[in-house]
Amino acid sequence: MAAEQQAPSILGFPHRPEWGAAAHRRAVAGYLRRCRDHARIGARQAARCIGTSESTLSRLETGLAPLKPVEVERLLDVYGVRDPAERQRITLLVAEATQPESWHPYAHAAPNSLRPLLAMEPAARRIISYEPQLVPGWLQTEEYAQIVIRATHPTLPAKEIDERVRLRRARIDMLRRRVDPPVLLAVMDSEVFRRQVGTPGVMYRQITYLLTLLEDLRYQLRLHIAPLSVGAAGAIGHPIVHLRFFAPEYLPDMVYLEQYEGAVYREKPSESERYLAVLNHLCGVATPADQTASLLRQALDTWR
Repeated sequence: MAAEQQAPSILGFPHRPEWGAAAHRRAVAGYLRRCRDHARIGARQAARCIGTSESTLSRLETGLAPLKPVEVERLLDVYGVRDPAERQRITLLVAEATQPESWHPYAHAAPNSLRPLLAMEPAARRIISYEPQLVPGWLQTEEYAQIVIRATHPTLPAKEIDERVRLRRARIDMLRRRVDPPVLLAVMDSEVFRRQVGTPGVMYRQITYLLTLLEDLRYQLRLHIAPLSVGAAGAIGHPIVHLRFFAPEYLPDMVYLEQYEGAVYREKPSESERYLAVLNHLCGVATPADQTASLLRQALDTWR
C-alpha cells in the first residue's frame, strides 16, 4: 500500500539528447499524468489551471501535444511537486522535448505515417523487424532504396524521392552511435534475395552491402533469414517493427505495422507483447544469425 501512495518520480529518466525529442516528451507526459492521478485532480480541473480543454490535456498527457514550459511548471505547482531535483530534471527534459524531431531535416520526405517510428527509434534499446518482401529500410543501398520508393510512389518528383532515400539511408547511423546504440534484429524472408529489384547488379551490390554491414556492425546488427520451410510462421503479409526502449518504465514498447498507404501503431502492453511473441517465434524458426553471412554469399551467385 505504501508503494502505491509513493509520489511519482522522473529521476529515473536521464537527459539523453541522442534519444530525440519525442522520447523526452513522452516521458514527461506520462510523468505529468501520474502526478495528476497521485494528486487526485480531475482532468477538467487540471486543464482549467492552464487554460486549455480536457482533450488538449489528454493529448499533452500522451505525448501527442507540444509541451510548453510555462504550462508544465504550472501543472507541477498544482500537483504539489516541490522536490527541487524532480523539477530540475523536468526542466532539462522539457527543454529537450521542444527540440526539432529527429526526422525534421527530412520533413518534406518523411511520410506522416512513418514519423512516430522515426521519432522514437533513436531511443530504442532493441529493434526487432520482420520484412517479408524487401530488404528492411535501414539496410538498403541508395540505388535499391530509390527503385523501391519509385515503384511504390511513381508520381513523386525526383527531388522528393532523393530526399526519401537520404532519410532511409540516414537511419542506419543510430546503430553506429558511440553511446548506447540500439541493437537491430532483422528477419527477412529468403524470397527477398530472389525478388529482383532493379538490375542483377543492384541486387549483387545490395547483398554485398549487407555482408559489409554484418562485419561493420557485428555487435549491433543480427540478421536472420526465414526460409519457405517456416510455413505459416512466415505467412505475415506486412512488415512489423517492435521497439523496446532504454527506459521501459517511462516508455512502453511500440509496435509499427506497415500498410500500403499508411501504418498502424500499437502500444498497449497486451498488443505489443502479442506481436513480440510473433517476432520471437520468427527469429526462432529462421536460420540462426551466425549462418546468415554464408547464405548471403550463396545468394550472390544468383546475381553474378
